[in-house]
Amino acid sequence: MASSKSRCPHCVTYTLVESRVARQRVLECRDCKGVWFEDGSLNRAIVHKHDNIERYNHEEFLGDKVGLGDRLCLRCSKFMERFHLLEQYEVEVDCCPTCNGIWLDREEVQGALHSPQMQRALNHLKQSVSWRSWVFQFLTRMPVEYNLKPHITPWMTWSIIALCTILFVVGQFSADLELRLLMTLGFNSETPNGLLQTAQLVTSQFMHGSWLHLIGNMYFLWIVGDNVEDAVGHWRYLALYLVSGVVAALTEWAFFDTGSGPLLLVGASGAIAALFGMYLVWFRYASLTFMVFVFQVKVAPHWYFLIWSGTNILGMWMGDVGVAYWAHLGGFAFGLLVGLLMNRWVRARNPMLDLLNRPEIHLDRFKRFRARLQGEKPAR
Repeated sequence: MASSKSRCPHCVTYTLVESRVARQRVLECRDCKGVWFEDGSLNRAIVHKHDNIERYNHEEFLGDKVGLGDRLCLRCSKFMERFHLLEQYEVEVDCCPTCNGIWLDREEVQGALHSPQMQRALNHLKQSVSWRSWVFQFLTRMPVEYNLKPHITPWMTWSIIALCTILFVVGQFSADLELRLLMTLGFNSETPNGLLQTAQLVTSQFMHGSWLHLIGNMYFLWIVGDNVEDAVGHWRYLALYLVSGVVAALTEWAFFDTGSGPLLLVGASGAIAALFGMYLVWFRYASLTFMVFVFQVKVAPHWYFLIWSGTNILGMWMGDVGVAYWAHLGGFAFGLLVGLLMNRWVRARNPMLDLLNRPEIHLDRFKRFRARLQGEKPAR
């Protein structure tokens, strides 16, 4: 194999030295850290990184051809062709059509080595909506989520759902028992005991006022909570959830007119709204469905939660006092802040999440919707 006498296609300097990537002998630039793979060596490196793959040919999965690049093959001294690494993953890689060598810039190496996982993930994320999801959302007005399955069992999310459900069901045995639970565990701004009132900021997150209140909150917790729990771990997730609920309740209290009476607050929606904020920052590649008249479309989380925020602001402006809008908006803002502050740590902890959040990912969520409007048969 050539040594430092080989010229880097990117730097155009003789700075390539022998190195190893996934046990494959490669040439790496001392300056830009780009890597040259000989014919077949990238495929062997990919196979080595994945225990469940025996053979791989990256050329079968290349995306669109971008055109002729301005980098010379270090073997053939011919200009290499540029391709997107995968369909909908628009990282441009340089391939020599003569010797089949491939040049990867430093930031492209990990994406190439994880390309089988990326391909599976993108195939999963670009699934089309189905008639079942349409019927579900048409009847319930609840969104359907398209995201990767978590790597861990979200038992903390399930535990919160179970506890909220148990407390509500217990309260249904009698009106007197339900009232005592709500007055003891729900938040009351006029609770005379300071220690009890502080505890109520937490316990109120597990109480709900009706079946509709409970089911709506638990459904949204189920669809976003498992992914957030997967991103940060069980106990960090619980801590973030509880702190977020407290911040949301305090926000509602801060803007509540106590001259009209005490603030009585129950529900997990403030904490769940904070999870919305974290979800928006960490899972921008996911999709949530939205009904446009009778059409079900997939939208990015930032669009869905922008609409959700707008409905909360509208409800507050119209004077609806039956919903804790400030708790929703305060929790959501807190979740966005937490998401941004923890973003680098979360992405370092979750390599696939980091790759899918890169700007080169381009998911065409409206392809099926456009096809329907144009009278074409949607491609599967």
